[in-house]
Amino acid sequence: MLRQYPVFRRQSFPIESIDGVRDFAVTRSAFIAQKTMLGYVKTRMGTSYPEMFRDDLIIASLKEATMQHYSACLSDLTTYLYRDLAQQGYLNQSECEEEAKATFRSGLESNKDHSLELFDIDAACIAFEARIRDIAWTETFDSFKHFIESPKSLIRWAPIADDLKKRDREIAENSVSFAWIEVRKRYHDLLNLPN
Repeated sequence: MLRQYPVFRRQSFPIESIDGVRDFAVTRSAFIAQKTMLGYVKTRMGTSYPEMFRDDLIIASLKEATMQHYSACLSDLTTYLYRDLAQQGYLNQSECEEEAKATFRSGLESNKDHSLELFDIDAACIAFEARIRDIAWTETFDSFKHFIESPKSLIRWAPIADDLKKRDREIAENSVSFAWIEVRKRYHDLLNLPN
């Protein structure tokens, strides 16, 4: 049986603290990673996917791919959330950077699986820190520009033949980009931090 990675919960209560923002980032990124990776793979496998999901090699590659994709999803959403909080005056520049780093590491550590051979939490954190190093957290930003890593990672990591990925690129990447629209809306609906 496939254990879907990473773990997620639906958030239906107000986000009233920075810990709530962190939890939202971790869980919603997991949801998008699972939804888009498993959806794409199942679509490409067609009706044979139940049989394929009993193959240990396919399960191992799918777990690895989902964790890599989760890292990209978490990077995108974390960056977006903390820039939004800075824009609204909840956090300053240095607080945003520290909270973003902590959220990213927390998400990866809460979903780590020692059976994964290729995924390196420390390397992922170093790449994330490089991504956020020069962000002006409090300046106005275009939200779509934050969701750039996750669409690319679906195509990069999905255990699908390269010739099929080339044909699927636009549709697969759009599936991730469009999935974030509802997540952003949900976040703004739930956000209720004290002033």
